[in-house]
Amino acid sequence: MKKILLPLGIALLLFSSLLVQGCGKDKGPDVDELLIGSWNRYHKNAHTVLVFKAQGGWDSDIRVEGAHSKIIEKRGKATGTWQLEGKQLVLTVVESDAADLWEKNKTLFCEIIELNEDLLSLQYPDGKVQDWDRSRSKRKPGEETEVLSRVIKVAPLVVNLNKIRSHDKDRYLCLDLEVNLKNLKPGQERPVLHPRARDAMNLFLSSLIYKDVKTFDAVKKVTKDLEVLLNPYLDNMLEDITVKHVVISSGMDKVDEFLIEHSPQPVAEIPEEDQET
Repeated sequence: MKKILLPLGIALLLFSSLLVQGCGKDKGPDVDELLIGSWNRYHKNAHTVLVFKAQGGWDSDIRVEGAHSKIIEKRGKATGTWQLEGKQLVLTVVESDAADLWEKNKTLFCEIIELNEDLLSLQYPDGKVQDWDRSRSKRKPGEETEVLSRVIKVAPLVVNLNKIRSHDKDRYLCLDLEVNLKNLKPGQERPVLHPRARDAMNLFLSSLIYKDVKTFDAVKKVTKDLEVLLNPYLDNMLEDITVKHVVISSGMDKVDEFLIEHSPQPVAEIPEEDQET
């Protein structure tokens, strides 16, 4: 009997070991892997996007609705760092020009209630819970980080083109751009587009006349000029600029359509004073 029981005991141990290993293989993505990417929320006419990066940094962009629910006013931007302590997400604000939403040098301790491919549910220190939706499909590990590191999405630009004669009709140049950076070295910080860079772009574009942008080749030349203009604002890390869409219109109705189509997806602000219950 002893000779029979010993092999059976070993067999049971082996079976238990294989069972545990099998469960390990079926283990889902880690919390930090699920967290990385772009999340959005909409609250009280405010659209906010929150992007978590694999290197431990985050970016936030906030916009508010103007007349007729068109997203035309920038509320502000913020950057910071994040870390996980068990199920607690610690958000530290490093830079911010939206103090009512992101107070500089402030740290938020948020409890992760639920986190999956589509939903991030956070409970804040005051007990209030807010849900964030993933704003795009999740990429393969490492791929999302590379895209977020090298691409800066520029908010839609709309300028009134210059006129040679006072009686020439008004024309509006509408641009949807992406700024592509050079490959970052390990540990190198991604440069941030300074707010003055947008002012410089608006000033340059509004100095153009219709002839300067009426053909595809002309727009390509303008893009090259913009690259020279922006490169110093990005620590000379600019690779090139991609023009996603361009519209030239003599009527504001087309401008409004352009702004609606190319503004960020609806997202909501991080809770501070105006948190919802």
